Amino acid sequence: MRRLITSSALAGVASYALFQAYRKWYFPRDPARNVPLDATVVAPSDGRVVYLERVENGVVPIAIKNRREIPLDEIVKGEERPRSGTLLGIFLSPYDVHYQRSPIAGTVSEITYHPAPNVSMGDMFVRNLFRLEKRYSNSPHVWTNERNVVRIDGDDLTAYVVQIADQQVNRIDCYPAEGDSIAMGDKLGMIRWGSQVDLFIPDLDPGDFRVATGDKLRAGVTILVP
Repeated sequence: MRRLITSSALAGVASYALFQAYRKWYFPRDPARNVPLDATVVAPSDGRVVYLERVENGVVPIAIKNRREIPLDEIVKGEERPRSGTLLGIFLSPYDVHYQRSPIAGTVSEITYHPAPNVSMGDMFVRNLFRLEKRYSNSPHVWTNERNVVRIDGDDLTAYVVQIADQQVNRIDCYPAEGDSIAMGDKLGMIRWGSQVDLFIPDLDPGDFRVATGDKLRAGVTILVP
């Protein structure tokens, strides 16, 4: 019995040490990124694409739980949002780099934080782990959870980056201030622990993007729109 207790205690200590190592060194890692010079739009986040949808009349055609569609302003929260464009959803696993980067060059014209109770992203994690269809099914966090919306106005495009928190998130960090100039690929912020990042770009169609659902993205590196 004493040997069993000792083994269990050692396993517990080892697990705790591994978690602390993950928390202090692996999770906050910030690898250098070489931003492509020939891109129009790059990925704002590491992770996998969970949806890439055309927005019409302010509605996103994704079915979650008993809802057949989601109003855009419940995801990209704020006032006077464009009524059409393309919405890209990116899910970050606990093993992804959690820094966000600017998808375009331009001026940060709006930063709006929206507090809310957070529900778990566990279902989306499982559906992505097993590569199931409709990776967003049963994931109400898409519109319910705490989020930060950053609008960037470029010369030819406007981009809205939405940082969405998971139930276990400590905080959402956003580095620039309104009025700041930002280059494509510059660090935009960080979501601590689990998260999702959405990108809404008016005036573009899904066919303008060269990624698809299930694709793995790297922030500041993966070209979304050539």
